[in-house]
Amino acid sequence: MVIPDQHKVIKKQVIYKVYPERWWLLGSVILLNLANYAHWIAFPAVAKKAAAYYAVTGDMLDMIPTVSYAAGVPTCLLATYFVEAKGLKFGLRIGSYLTGIGGFLCCISTFYGINQYIPIEVQFWSALVGQALTGIACPFISCVPTKISQHWFADNQRTMATTVLGMSYPLGIVIGQGITPWIVKGPEDIPMMNTVFFVPAFFGAVLGVWKINSDTPPTPPSKSSVACISRKLPYLSTLKEVFTNRAFVIIFFFLGGAMSFISCLATKMEQIMCSVGYSDELAGMCCSLVILSGAVGTIVLGIAAEKTGRMVEITKICCFGSITCILVMSYLLLMPDMSEYIIAASIPLGIFALGVFPLALELTVEATFPSDQATVTCFIFFSSSIQGVMMMMTETWLGSTLPPHLEGIETCSMSHDHHSVSQTPGVSSTTSATTMFTSGAAHNMEGKLEPKDYTTYLLFVVVYLIILVLIYLFFFKTELRRTNANIERIKSLQNLLDTDDVDIERLLPGGLTMIKAKSPRKRLITC
Repeated sequence: MVIPDQHKVIKKQVIYKVYPERWWLLGSVILLNLANYAHWIAFPAVAKKAAAYYAVTGDMLDMIPTVSYAAGVPTCLLATYFVEAKGLKFGLRIGSYLTGIGGFLCCISTFYGINQYIPIEVQFWSALVGQALTGIACPFISCVPTKISQHWFADNQRTMATTVLGMSYPLGIVIGQGITPWIVKGPEDIPMMNTVFFVPAFFGAVLGVWKINSDTPPTPPSKSSVACISRKLPYLSTLKEVFTNRAFVIIFFFLGGAMSFISCLATKMEQIMCSVGYSDELAGMCCSLVILSGAVGTIVLGIAAEKTGRMVEITKICCFGSITCILVMSYLLLMPDMSEYIIAASIPLGIFALGVFPLALELTVEATFPSDQATVTCFIFFSSSIQGVMMMMTETWLGSTLPPHLEGIETCSMSHDHHSVSQTPGVSSTTSATTMFTSGAAHNMEGKLEPKDYTTYLLFVVVYLIILVLIYLFFFKTELRRTNANIERIKSLQNLLDTDDVDIERLLPGGLTMIKAKSPRKRLITC
């Protein structure tokens, strides 16, 4: 009998394969994230026009993004359980169904030709319920980036996959915040907005249901993937392991707070800027610049981390830049006639505050390896949801009366807006809402945003973020567990290949009588 060549046996053991299905996974999650976050941020991006269309106050309109965001808080706990216990496919299908149904409710209630038969109050509550459903869907989709990159992509593609999937969430905000003001020129354009953002929701839902047919590929793509798949703990044991990890607890608060700040900034940007005389187009441009520059920063910081291996140090350097930019931006947002400076400050804010986000997600997985990636990532979004709702609700309490010197320049109320309100014949519900606002119902504050002084609120946000950053800078320490595990396995394999006296018996199936090979380059024959 011929003893198998040791090189061939070892080579067979270290061959891993990736499958084309991983791109369908990537595409469906990107579309679902784009749809959810773009439509979520679209309402506050054109808040006064949406308030005029639905004939509600600014505070009532705020219910749409707030309820959507808050719905994700309890759902995070369910999402982590279902994705870990039932698998990736099950979780993504729930997210796909809810995203599709939620987007459909928003779209159909205001669809041209149908909306004239639906009372405006019903249209508003349909949008609220639809956005709540997409908010429930978000944790099922947002928790999977690191799980997909770990189980479906090779080591040399993993950071790229995490970056693309992680950036689909802020990219959705870019699209919603940047494009919506150009789509919605007046209240009568709200039905067009709901229709446009239903398109990615529809295709993402179809892909999520049709093309995702497995939790994991037939064969793993990497050694670390094998370790994660083979190590299956009960759900409560996973929670205990994760939340007794000091590094995770720190990054749970820090990264969740950073994400909630970006979401809150995008949600409140128009209301803050219109109070000092800026247009919603400028607000949308600034948010878009923050996130587009963040996308560029992601590439640069990702390359730097890969080349240097200094993932923790890079995130801490970005903390200094983030706080400096937040201080500058908060100061500028309180002053009129600072458009150029606000635009300029948006770029470094995006690079430092948002560009580090995918890298921080990877760092979270590194610190908790080999715990379940979906659970770890989902609890980061859970933290973001809790802190985000807190930041949004705090604005209601800390926002004060607008100073007299700004009352003449604010653009929050439609009567002070520079855009004329046009009417579209044949859309009776839209026309009635617009007419009700423009013909004298303004004294009821319907269809208006209330201009406020946001000085105290922005000061609270800045101080809160400084505390989180200081905790992260001084107390966060961790080894890169996943990276180190891969390095150790590579070293073990290399040592095995370089050993002159190797026991080849342990490389072969049991039940055979073997002898030792003098050298791994020699083949021995026995009967």
